Amino acid sequence: MSTHDPTTLRGLLSNTRITFSLLPGLGIMIILRMAIHLYRPDIEDAENRVRDHPFEQLYDCYDIIIVGAGSAGAVLANRLSENPDWKVLLLEAGQDENVLSEVPVLFPVLQTSSVDWQFLTEPSDGYCLSMVERKCRWPRGKVLGGSSVLNAMLYIRGNKRDYDNWESMGNVGWGYESVLPYFRKSEDIRIPEHQNDPYHATGGYLTVENFAFEHPITRKILEAGEQLGYSIRDVNGEIQTGFTRSHATVRAGLRCSTAKAFLRPASKRKNLHVSVHSLVEKILIDEQKTAYGVKFKKHGQERIIRASKEVILSAGSIQSPQLLMLSGIGEAEHLKELGIYPIVNLPGVGKNLQDHIAMGGHSFLFDNPYTNGTEYCFNINSVISIGGLVDFSVNKNGPLYSMMEAEAMAFVNTKYQDPSEDYPDIQLFIAPTADNMDGGLFGKRANGLDDATYAELYEEILYDSSFSIVPLLLRPKSRGYLKLRDANPYSPPLIYPNYFSNPDDIKVMAEGARIAQELVNQPALRELNARPNPRRNPGCTAYELMSDEHLECQARHHTLTIYHPVGTCAMGPADDPGAVVDPRLKVYGIKNLRVVDGSVIPIITNGNTNAPIIMIAEKASDMIKEDWYEVITEELCPVEVDNTYRQSKVTEDEEPTKIQLNPPNLFNETACLFPLLDEKLASNPFQNKKDKKSEPKKDNKQDIVPSSENIPKQILKSVARKPHLHSSYNHLQRKFNSRPQNPLRIYPYGPPNIQNQYPNYGSNYGQIHNPFYQYPKLGRRNPLKNIFANLQPKPLVYYNNMDTIKDPVYYETSEGITPEGKMKCKIWLYNNGKKYEVVL
Repeated sequence: MSTHDPTTLRGLLSNTRITFSLLPGLGIMIILRMAIHLYRPDIEDAENRVRDHPFEQLYDCYDIIIVGAGSAGAVLANRLSENPDWKVLLLEAGQDENVLSEVPVLFPVLQTSSVDWQFLTEPSDGYCLSMVERKCRWPRGKVLGGSSVLNAMLYIRGNKRDYDNWESMGNVGWGYESVLPYFRKSEDIRIPEHQNDPYHATGGYLTVENFAFEHPITRKILEAGEQLGYSIRDVNGEIQTGFTRSHATVRAGLRCSTAKAFLRPASKRKNLHVSVHSLVEKILIDEQKTAYGVKFKKHGQERIIRASKEVILSAGSIQSPQLLMLSGIGEAEHLKELGIYPIVNLPGVGKNLQDHIAMGGHSFLFDNPYTNGTEYCFNINSVISIGGLVDFSVNKNGPLYSMMEAEAMAFVNTKYQDPSEDYPDIQLFIAPTADNMDGGLFGKRANGLDDATYAELYEEILYDSSFSIVPLLLRPKSRGYLKLRDANPYSPPLIYPNYFSNPDDIKVMAEGARIAQELVNQPALRELNARPNPRRNPGCTAYELMSDEHLECQARHHTLTIYHPVGTCAMGPADDPGAVVDPRLKVYGIKNLRVVDGSVIPIITNGNTNAPIIMIAEKASDMIKEDWYEVITEELCPVEVDNTYRQSKVTEDEEPTKIQLNPPNLFNETACLFPLLDEKLASNPFQNKKDKKSEPKKDNKQDIVPSSENIPKQILKSVARKPHLHSSYNHLQRKFNSRPQNPLRIYPYGPPNIQNQYPNYGSNYGQIHNPFYQYPKLGRRNPLKNIFANLQPKPLVYYNNMDTIKDPVYYETSEGITPEGKMKCKIWLYNNGKKYEVVL
């Protein structure tokens, strides 16, 4: 397999161009956020947003604890709290949904943001070869609503045979006829032609519509699909094979996440408590192998809370198995290697990993038939514009309502699949854009494509009219796995998807690419002179275009996850050695513990997985209610332990607490969604790569040591925060560590006012600034100067025409929420490789 140099001059220039586009892009998003605040209170929906329950008011015991408020957890929280006699606690490691997440066109921006866990696979020699460090990005939602907040909103149920196959494996009650009512239960279909269809329903919590905006090129591609011999149909109905305008989880054109659909309507129930910024570290299991609670941390405070009935893991296909292993449930040998006592030996935990994989770079140019300057496809320059903002915020229409990754889609058959079976093996995402149309701001960043590949493929055709047809492998035979990196719950697991490890997968993928090419050759697209992008992936130039070797090379280089990891806590009968949960989703060998999310899927469904995961949660909710119907719960929470719980009960006669809504800080709310943007803007694009690698790095895995152990309180009290206004970046070059939490470099003499200290340099210098963080002001004689004088790495802040200021203090910050619902800044200091939390 050919390789390429990921660091080229062309790539460097491309990276520089993109870097200088980031700040204007952030400015547009801030303006959009302001416009929403002024003109779209329906999007802010301030009165109905989920309220974080104060840490000190959480009960000591609940009937049910749900870990993870994603696509499944939000559904469970709603359905289980329908029983007024049950106290339900929903724990979520992330934050509430950001208002901008509701704008469909911004969905790629959310990936790699603060609402994304930002998982990466381990480096590979067989896939993601054109990605940075040969790692695939695996976005996962760290937010109320989970990945339903940052996905492409596509609503696909899968194929009838998927569920019949589950049942034939021994999973009783999971056949298609059994699960269809649960798809219908959650659905509120608003596509007129489907509202009286027996496969659909109205009145559910989850709204399903077509996207509110469609580009003209999408209609031409659908026309070409009919010319190819396929029908335009409801792929969620009787027959799946065919083309369709995408069904989407949107409401009035805006994203309808499971947090919006299921949590907001239930959030005012007195028996449902939702706690955000709450990362569960361990499931607590007693000597009878019964799950009795969880240990979690919120804003640095640790808490143990008990469950009298069940603990339910809905942390997703990566973190549900991770939590099981951290709690002593998994392959015994692996756990012993990490010093974890194995309570139950379940070798299937973390195994059976499946994902829908796609081939990127399959883009096509065409001639715009419009001669008046109107766009025929998505173009970021016209979409993210003042006109687009006015249309969206005032007129409630326009291209900001589009979902440019898949306005339409198709389910087609390769030569390896019998078309009479209605079990297509390739899904086509029909996108009215390609990565050249967003200038590298969306697709390149979200997928992790390296600079050299992007430059080679797209820089010469930047903003030329384009579309993409992305082939996706529906039923991969390859299986991956994940393992714990260590016993630290804050360390991401090791992810090995093993794409294309089964040779049949690459053969089917290549045929899918040929079907895409055949589609482009139809008359509807020939009229537009549709043609492949003439540029080639730099790792595949040795092969003839569209040959088997070329298509395999392209698939292995431009590898795209479709964000559908499943199977890592697979459902199966007791005699299945790889099964983790039984058909009622109870974990084998442990009482009162279930897993309810995509990890229980034994074989991946024929299409996007969000709708099946919501169905699983709907069905699981009924199972849980059935299992506890008229069951007297064993008293697991004695009165002396349960004192807070007893005293905190709210009677039906009490009035709900009135919550004072403060005006949002629009700048901080937008900027803090993208903490890594600051690093990108601040970095010097002309820095030598080798020099960058030689810089010392801090170990982010160090435990936080309480500040009182090693730092005198009088020192900590001397740290005061002071905001500084934004000023020009022209005279300040800052270099940041590339890790997700950026340690900021602060001078021991406090943030200097350059004009006062260096009057000859004029007023343009202003104060040192950072639009996303606030700086501690450290006096000249502050004892922190001496304590941290020997810190490494050496100073990385420079001024033009000035000497380097020495002896910086290193610290990093993050945002928190006080019990009163206000923003709070948390600070950590570094000393001799250890991390100290500053308590102010």
